[in-house]
Amino acid sequence: MSKRVSFVSLGCAKNLVDTEVMIAKLGEAGWELTGDAAEADTVVVNTCAFIDPAKAESTDAIMEQAERKQTGQQLIVAGCLAQRYGEQLQSLVPEIDGVVGTGAYGGIVELLEDARAGHHPVRLQFDEEPEHDFLPRLVTTPQATAYLKIAEGCDHPCTFCIIPQLRGKFRSRSEESILKEARALAQAGTKELILIAQDTSMWGRDRGYRRGGLAHLLEQLHEVDGIQWIRLLYLYPATVDSELIDAMARLPKVCKYMDMPLQHAHAEVLRGMLRPSNGERYLEIINDFRERVPGITMRSTFIVGFPGETEEHVAYLEEWIGRAQLDRVGFFEYSQEEGTPSADLPGQVPAQEKRRRLVRLREAQRLASSKARGRRAGEQVRILVEERRSLRKTDPLRAGLGSSQAWFGRSMGEAPGVDGGVYFTGEAEPGQFVEVTLEGHGPFDFFGRITSKETATIG
Repeated sequence: MSKRVSFVSLGCAKNLVDTEVMIAKLGEAGWELTGDAAEADTVVVNTCAFIDPAKAESTDAIMEQAERKQTGQQLIVAGCLAQRYGEQLQSLVPEIDGVVGTGAYGGIVELLEDARAGHHPVRLQFDEEPEHDFLPRLVTTPQATAYLKIAEGCDHPCTFCIIPQLRGKFRSRSEESILKEARALAQAGTKELILIAQDTSMWGRDRGYRRGGLAHLLEQLHEVDGIQWIRLLYLYPATVDSELIDAMARLPKVCKYMDMPLQHAHAEVLRGMLRPSNGERYLEIINDFRERVPGITMRSTFIVGFPGETEEHVAYLEEWIGRAQLDRVGFFEYSQEEGTPSADLPGQVPAQEKRRRLVRLREAQRLASSKARGRRAGEQVRILVEERRSLRKTDPLRAGLGSSQAWFGRSMGEAPGVDGGVYFTGEAEPGQFVEVTLEGHGPFDFFGRITSKETATIG
């Protein structure tokens, strides 16, 4: 009997890592991966359920696969939507043959076999010690880049967030398991490690580190042969410590890049969110990074239209954005998620008003981002080459480059998938590091010319 599996992976990078682990485990058990769901004996949809748009996308993907399901084919739903609704999914969509939650991926092989036997399994238990769940792994990102999940779950009580219910309590992976995976990734050709968790800067606090845990881990990862960049995503303002900033400043492999979702700046809104501190303290943290890590690129995210948010709160955030001068910011409309404390708060903001505020704040950040990109003109930066791309006739970068074809890559200042990158002309290869002089920028990306390159590439 053939054993072919196809995956649909939705949501964040943490979900992507889970998908990669499931693929590898199934591969070891004799399953063959196919990109064509029509050819698969089993289709796995790894879902997201963080906010309404993510739930809608996940639901659409499930229904699409259910409608296409062939005789004898199994449909498995995994991830956050599975964890949130469990057996309800099978009741609502009878075509679903199995459900696996966010903490039960270690048993994916057995679950698929049970589904093939007609048992309709549902596995939702959390793995309290997620040491064995990350190797083997089949990396699906460009070969030079891989995400490294260093912790699972979350202990923060943010009133808008469903993640603690979906991922369980915060639990750091051990230093040994993280280093083992990092070395395996490096041996497979990874040059850029991107560390992720719900709260990356909290790593180690449940393992005896009162502070300095992530800084210690960075020191150990810095010694892994083959790794040239270590990037941090999802820092948390209350768990960032002085030791971490110091490590970012003195360890050459650690990207001079800060990603810290702040969600708002006004103290009253932050109190409603049960988020720490206030906008003035956030500015102090930002300035501390800038003073101690020269040339750092800074990114954050904000929620617009949280219950009770007033015009005064929006005006403060707009003014704060002008003072903070962050390089990049993502904005999201507040999503009223069932099961979260904020869903029942008074003062829910109408959808049209949330959209108006979103446009207003995006314009404030557009001005700040444009200034930040303008300050980088003339810089010579190290670029990790990703791929060759074609530029549309209307792309403003095309005129600056003088070409419809260009290489695309990222510097230390750009994370994949969220920040854009650098387009440049010259000779290069994917997986190679090159030096590029930045000559200008468009709304999201830079363009420049190659000045030198390294000879080492990956196959």
